[in-house]
Amino acid sequence: MRSTNLFILRGRVGQAPKAFNKAAKINVATDRAWTDAKGERREETDWVTVTILNEKAAQWAIANIAKGDPVYAECRIADGSYKKDGETVYTTDIIANVFHKLDLGSRDDAA
Repeated sequence: MRSTNLFILRGRVGQAPKAFNKAAKINVATDRAWTDAKGERREETDWVTVTILNEKAAQWAIANIAKGDPVYAECRIADGSYKKDGETVYTTDIIANVFHKLDLGSRDDAA
């Protein structure tokens, strides 16, 4: 049986993509809302940094993605580590396999 490492993300870009080497990093905000035990509506925003490693896709994102744009990404989660000052630092990266700017048209996306 093959396993799947798939993380689907839909949100809004927090700032213009940043280029590094031949890749790009993009901060994406996702919102969630719920009603707490007191019946009050609560909201929270989670921030995810997505890395685009494909050079052409990264160049496209840098040229076409701006703060506030709605985006969709299919990603994989990659764990790694490196040594810093003799200590091991562990990392978790979100690597985009698919990255699209969404065209929401005039539809109200607040729902």
